[in-house]
Amino acid sequence: MNDTPDWAPNVDKDEAEAARKLVLTPASKVRIRPVRWLWDTTPADAPPTSHGRLPMNSLSIAAGGPGLGKSQFAVWMTARVTTGTLPGELWGKPRGVIYAATEDSWTYTIAPRLIAAGANLDLVFRVEVRDDEELHARLTLPKDISLMGKAAELYSVGLLVADPLLSMIDASINDYRAAEVRAALEPLVAAADRYGFTILGLAHFTKAGGADPLSRVAGSGAFGQLIRALIAFARQEAEDGTEEFVMSLEKNNLGRLGLPSHTYTIQPVTIDTEEGPAYVSRFVLGPESTTSVREVMRAESSGESSGALGEVVEWLRGWLDDSGGSDEAREIKKAAKKEGFSDSSVDRAKKKLGIRAKQQGFGRDRTSHWYLPEAWPADDAA
Repeated sequence: MNDTPDWAPNVDKDEAEAARKLVLTPASKVRIRPVRWLWDTTPADAPPTSHGRLPMNSLSIAAGGPGLGKSQFAVWMTARVTTGTLPGELWGKPRGVIYAATEDSWTYTIAPRLIAAGANLDLVFRVEVRDDEELHARLTLPKDISLMGKAAELYSVGLLVADPLLSMIDASINDYRAAEVRAALEPLVAAADRYGFTILGLAHFTKAGGADPLSRVAGSGAFGQLIRALIAFARQEAEDGTEEFVMSLEKNNLGRLGLPSHTYTIQPVTIDTEEGPAYVSRFVLGPESTTSVREVMRAESSGESSGALGEVVEWLRGWLDDSGGSDEAREIKKAAKKEGFSDSSVDRAKKKLGIRAKQQGFGRDRTSHWYLPEAWPADDAA
């Protein structure tokens, strides 16, 4: 008796098995290419591309807590790409940017920020979806990846900003399930490589996860293997007692880790519109910092025991006592590093001891001196 249904194709068993096969390619036949960097801060006296930060045609994440300027950083990147002023592969080669945002208003926030950052507005594209069968359609992954790739090629797009990245994923996908998120994002990464654009996805930090920035990224279980770089943002207390923003490259699969962190500021800006002034803010990259976001997060977490902090407090007081009650902050931290103490630990010890800071000099000669409370100059106001 033949159990094969009438509709089944008449395929020989050996022929069916031959439809699936293994293809072995020798490594000698694989085309080797150097990594190209969208953002590369390599100094003139260092080996070429040794300070690459964001690799091209791949997925990178910018993550941090609320109010740390992630969106302003994305606008800063957009302005640099559209004007050809971002150090890296596209220096002097302005390219388009697709800016996909779901949380901020284009009218009141994004467009004014782009103006404040100096972007070429003709090269920044808001993306919308028109679907005759869906009245309120929105950009959705992985459904719209093919359309995204073709649009990127048509408009010579070099950067796709996804703010935030997880909001673009289809609502039917559980973003707590790493396998489902990866399945939605892998085709986007493949499209970036095929059509030649880089993805900068914005993400939030969760409250749990300790001092490891990658583990704190919402959806990190899915991002871990997909992203090629992670830029993290944090806030710390500066040497003079004011708040200071810090950004670090905390993951770099295709390049060097341990690149210098940078301070940055979020500056208020007023721009003119036809209906009056608009008040926005912009990201301004600052000088290098000796403190990483990881160190800031470690200091903030409960992982540092009171005993460990007490050791730093004792050392710092001893150092300042031996120095007559005050010393330059830079020299203090240099000495602390030799003892194995991080900058963030020293900053916490400074706060614990009530140490005060005083700025001296101007410009490049400007320094910060730390004083024990009893050594503070009597002629200075309290």
